[in-house]
Amino acid sequence: MLHSRRFYYVLFVIGALYALLVQQFFKHEGRLIIQSKSYPKETVYSFKQVFQELNLTINQDINLNGIWFKNENTKGLFLIFPDSKENLKSINISLNNYFNNGFDVLITAYRGSAKSEGTLKSETDLYYDAQNWYNFAISQFRENNIVIVGQGFGGSIAASLASNNNPKALILESPYFANGETFSKTHFFWLPYNYFTAFPLKTWESVRKTTCEIVLIQTENRKIQKNYLSNFLKSSDKIIDLKDQHNKPYSGFPENAVFFNKIINQLFQPAQSDSLILKIK
Repeated sequence: MLHSRRFYYVLFVIGALYALLVQQFFKHEGRLIIQSKSYPKETVYSFKQVFQELNLTINQDINLNGIWFKNENTKGLFLIFPDSKENLKSINISLNNYFNNGFDVLITAYRGSAKSEGTLKSETDLYYDAQNWYNFAISQFRENNIVIVGQGFGGSIAASLASNNNPKALILESPYFANGETFSKTHFFWLPYNYFTAFPLKTWESVRKTTCEIVLIQTENRKIQKNYLSNFLKSSDKIIDLKDQHNKPYSGFPENAVFFNKIINQLFQPAQSDSLILKIK
């Protein structure tokens, strides 16, 4: 009887500790899902290319940080929402295929990363911040010269933004089908993450509502996610399979230069488009 009581007592303690852990995790979830580094306010960015540091004021407590890389006689703007691990200081824009095609590139930093201030409480904050970045973009460029790009985690944010606006196109580089579903399998499998997350970020819901052209770029070894998202694409959208590049942003690989030249030419010169589905070996 004594051993039985001890067993149930230990079980109760373990259960209580786990419940406390889960509670604390979801209380601070916004700080945990963004894995990018944060920098002190006095941090000075240094790049060889022409750039402008942007600080977008949302309110007295929230300031969003970003880097705007500029091309002389620019052709337009690629507004990038990066993966949650992006380190703004380590960006090598000279490898970026969008920039090397003569376009400006604006890379945003989420709340709590780089020099961005504030705390994320739910996916609504991510969407709200993204819309503020887009409002800035359309104050500088015509909307039909703006392409929204989402990389990994940023794919859901980019897709939502595109579904509520009218950019030239939406490019999704290795996007998640849904953040809640992906993180529950890869990052937080020990938690009931998909049931309680404040950041479900369902990319597929936004994709099916997006009216602009979509380019979906995936690795061949992630066909399950690609096939899921492809079910929600329009017939005019493009699906592209690349060899595995460890889920890094494909636009940052020099070996993809010819491939991205073709994508950009098709987007800005649609009459010359000759393929809806590309397979790059």
